[in-house]
Amino acid sequence: MDELKKKAKNYFVLGLIAEKLKMKSEAATNLFKALFAIDDAAIFQKTGIEPEDHTDRFQLLKSNLPKLYSITDRLFSTYRRTYTKELNEEELELVKKRIKEAFDNAEITIPTDKEIKEKLKELLRKGKFFD
Repeated sequence: MDELKKKAKNYFVLGLIAEKLKMKSEAATNLFKALFAIDDAAIFQKTGIEPEDHTDRFQLLKSNLPKLYSITDRLFSTYRRTYTKELNEEELELVKKRIKEAFDNAEITIPTDKEIKEKLKELLRKGKFFD
């Protein structure tokens, strides 16, 4: 489960970085991956089950974690729309807000701006971006 929490945080950070780079589609994709990792971590913590796909995830959320189900269900049509269309700024902000709610609901700490900046500085210092 710790691995799923780590993935959730990493995807969230990548989403925020992509947003800063004005890459809205990539930001949305990573934010949604964060949401699904949050869902899976919460499901596993509650049931010991790892969902196999979206259908399984929704069924497990609905029966075990109704608040997370509601958050995920409200965002799912937006997620599907990202396959073919770009989100506007307001939609991206709403997605971030709802995913922060999911973090809180699942009791997973949200990476702070300071942590994100420190991670980027560390990577740049170590030369991880340019080999």
